[in-house]
Amino acid sequence: MTVVSLRSLAEHELAARFGGEGATHFVVVEGRPLDDDEGLLEGDVLALSLEADAEPGDLVVWWTGAEHSQALARVDDDLTLHPVAGFPPPPRRPEPSLRGVVVGRLRKLAPPTEP
Repeated sequence: MTVVSLRSLAEHELAARFGGEGATHFVVVEGRPLDDDEGLLEGDVLALSLEADAEPGDLVVWWTGAEHSQALARVDDDLTLHPVAGFPPPPRRPEPSLRGVVVGRLRKLAPPTEP
């Protein structure tokens, strides 16, 4: 069974180019997502707004503050978090906090094939 996880990228110039210092954080999808409803692939880089408020339907990253506890979820109409792409549901205790709202996705494209 493949475990899907998120890994934070180190602070570097990418954040400054895309959202100003401290306003944007980047995570990498590691492992193969279990469903394709979100269209996620291993290696995708997700841009998170650390300042945006989550709305119903938003894709968000939540975490408990513990190392390796980041996961993806959709915000439901009642503002609960619904797990996606094979990530675990948020625990009841400790209560997860919102890390950021996914505002973009970067994907490395395969090189063109020769005709």
